[in-house]
Amino acid sequence: MTDFRHFILTRFNTGIYDPKTELGLPPEQWMEHRIRLFTTFTLPSIAGQSCEAFTWLVLMDSQTPEPTVRRLEELACPNMEVIFPTPGRMPWLQSFPPGRYDLITTRIDNDDAFHRDVVQTVQDAWRTHREQHPKPWVMVFPFGLIMDLPRRRAWVMEYWFNNCPTAVEGTTGPRTIWQWDHSNIPPDVPKCYIEDKAYWLQVVHGHNLRNAVRSSNPNKIVHDELEVKLDQLRHFNIDPAAVSHHPSATT
Repeated sequence: MTDFRHFILTRFNTGIYDPKTELGLPPEQWMEHRIRLFTTFTLPSIAGQSCEAFTWLVLMDSQTPEPTVRRLEELACPNMEVIFPTPGRMPWLQSFPPGRYDLITTRIDNDDAFHRDVVQTVQDAWRTHREQHPKPWVMVFPFGLIMDLPRRRAWVMEYWFNNCPTAVEGTTGPRTIWQWDHSNIPPDVPKCYIEDKAYWLQVVHGHNLRNAVRSSNPNKIVHDELEVKLDQLRHFNIDPAAVSHHPSATT
């Protein structure tokens, strides 16, 4: 039986210290704001996964101040590793063990969250479909939630090109899920769609680079008739009280 290794990949702050990068905030304030979001949403959702057979690689900019690095390392859950880019080499490669196996990589941004069963569902789907698709192939969860954080409101969203796909490939020259823009995965790449529930949460907080609750993108469908109570965020291991008391997006 073919073995696998499953990695969740997050680019945390790469490039924010480049003067050409447009953040809307000085890097120090951006980091403070993003760490609050990360610890409220992303971190508990990954730390509380029902299946623990994965490694979470969090990529940090090499110019990140040491106190900030230590802070994230102290916050880290057991499955999380803080890594740094190596010049001339894909940053994730240093963490992939040698050998022949199926490499599963799932991406998530540092201000979003996963349903507690995402890892288990990905691995179950791999077991079911691994013989059906040539590699690389992709898993997509079309349904998730979108939250307007300042208003403390969330709705079901349907987005078949969302930013949380998963890639399955071999270990010969792996390129991970980051080889494609999530909204432009080539049509000839085989895809498995998992549609039984909302598996991700996108948080709109005022300093997003692209996300907004209302969008001109016709592929993003916010189901206004399906508003979600904050208590349902417990399925993502997110504390509703922490969301209710989260500072506004402008602070």
